[in-house]
Formats: sequence, C-alpha cells, structure tokens
Amino acid sequence: MQVVTQGSPALPVRPRKSTTSLLKWLLALALAGVLLYVALRGVEWRRVEAIIAHCRWEYLSLACGCAAVSYIVRAMRWRLLLTAQQSIAAPTVLWASSVGYLANSYLPARAGEFVRTEMISSRTRLARTYVFTTAMAERVIELIVLVFMAWLGALTLPYKPAWLLHLMLVVILCAAIGTAFLLTLPAIDRARSGFIAHCPASEKTRHKLHNIAENVTLALAALRSPARLLQVCAVTSIVWLLDAACAVILAHALGMHLLLAVALLLSTGLALGNALPSTPGAIGIVQFAAVTVLTPFHFARTDAIAYILVAQAASYFVITTLGLIGLWQYRCASPKRAQFSVHYRDKIRDCAQE
Repeated sequence: MQVVTQGSPALPVRPRKSTTSLLKWLLALALAGVLLYVALRGVEWRRVEAIIAHCRWEYLSLACGCAAVSYIVRAMRWRLLLTAQQSIAAPTVLWASSVGYLANSYLPARAGEFVRTEMISSRTRLARTYVFTTAMAERVIELIVLVFMAWLGALTLPYKPAWLLHLMLVVILCAAIGTAFLLTLPAIDRARSGFIAHCPASEKTRHKLHNIAENVTLALAALRSPARLLQVCAVTSIVWLLDAACAVILAHALGMHLLLAVALLLSTGLALGNALPSTPGAIGIVQFAAVTVLTPFHFARTDAIAYILVAQAASYFVITTLGLIGLWQYRCASPKRAQFSVHYRDKIRDCAQE
C-alpha cells in the first residue's frame, strides 16, 4: 500500500509533460506550415530545378570547404572559453562541437547543446554546468557580433532596409545589457552566495545549488578578461565572414550575385529565426528568412528558394560529415563512451519529450 501511495503522485506529471510537448510540436508545425506557404507561393519550380541542375560543382565544393573551416573556427572559439579553467586538446573540442551541431540539425529542442556538453564533461574535469554555460555564452556573443556586423555592412548598401534602425537599436541594447551584466557580475556572485545560504532547503540541496551557481559564475567570469573577450569577439567575426564568403561563393555557383553585406543580413535573419519554435531543420523558417531578406535586393522569389535549398543541402552535407567523424573519434578514444551513451540517450529522450 505504501508503494502505491508513494508512486501515485507521479502519475499526473506524465500527461502534463506530454501535453506540453504536444503543444510545442503543434505550434512548431503550424508555424512551419504558415511560413512555408508564405515563402513558397508563386515559386516557379521548373526554374528552381533548372537553377539547381546548372550548379557549378567546383564552386559548390569550395563553398562546402569554406563552411567546414567555419565550423572548425567555431570549435576553437568555444575552446577559448573552456580553457579558462582547464587546458583541453583542440581535437576534443572540435569533435564535441561537430557532434553538437549534428544533433542540432536533426533533433528538436537544440539537443546538440546537451550532447556537446556531455562529451566535453566526460573527457575533462569540467562540470557540466560550467561547460553548458560557456556554450550558451558563446551563442549570445555570436548573435551580438553578427547583428553588429550586419548593421555595419548594411550601411554600405545603396538600398537600406526599413528595419535597419531597429537592428541598430538591438545592437545598442544587447551591448548595453551585456556590458552591465559583466560589470555587475561580482555583486551578483556575492548576492547568490547569501541567497543560497539562507535558502529554506536541506544542506545537500544548498550544496548542490551552490556548486551549480559557482560553475555558472566561473563560466561567465571567463568573459570578464578583456583579452579573452576580445579574442572571442575577433574569432566570432572571422566565423561570420567565413559564412558570408561561403554564401557569396554558393550564390556564384548558382549564377547569382550576392553582396557580402546582404549575406550577413541573411545570416542574421537565419540566426534570429532559430529563436522561434521550429521542427528539426527549421523547415519553413529558413525559407521564409531567405525570401524576406533576399527579395528586396533584386532576388526573385524563385531564385531565393533555389539558393536556400542548395545552401541547406550543402550545410547538412558538411555538418553530417564532420559530426559522424566526431562520433567515430569519440567512440574510439573516450574511456567513458559507455557512460556517454547512457547520458546521450537520456538527454535526447528528455529533449524530445519537452
């Protein structure tokens, strides 16, 4: 009887979680459907087929190579943050980052962030909270630098989109919030220590909360080093320039002309679209972003769709190749691959349910 009584309160949790998961999937599917309809209406599919058929493979290969270099540089940027607490071999970070991007491409709820966190923490002495926080900080810096670069690039365009002023406002706001947070980090650290100490919880719970908060603070404190922050921002600029160059080369492969500044705007649109609830692969969001950004710059809707379809295929080819190599390298080299497999399955299952 006691077993039944203790187990019964857990029963309502599953429906609640399943209902939330179902609502998220319905919202993502509905959004994908609406955006796909808006993006694809009026597209001449025979012309899309003709454009793709006449793709110049030598330039497509060059674009894929440029994209691969971009992913490698991204991994080295993450390593700058991770090594603030412990020296980590570059290949370890590269393969973990590659597998993370692979999981993000095929799985919902950005499960790749948990996957790459687990891979790094299982190969080092770094806590999972610390690793995950550095990954999230990297994402924030990435977006801020991209928006700032896109805004600067847009100033050079003969035609300036109406939303350019809004973009500038976002840049100033994000920079102000980020700067204020870094300056107040010591005070936040002291406040959280006092809050946890007086928290009405058991000693074990308070100790766990203290460890989590300490690791988060350590990860964010890595950005308070002006030299390291400057390095991260500089490497992020290189990443986005590589991505923009890849986009320009890919457009050339399809017989289109894409300005570097417009490529940065497209990257911004795609990055902001990732914040929306989406299906794996961000179906609908990617197509809508391409049409919205490219058509004001003399791209026909059909050309924009042909371009983004090839860009998606090239991106999936590169990250799938790097990710599978990363998985193979990890399974061959990791002394804790069995533990990782269990954690990997658990994280993916939890992400799918959420």
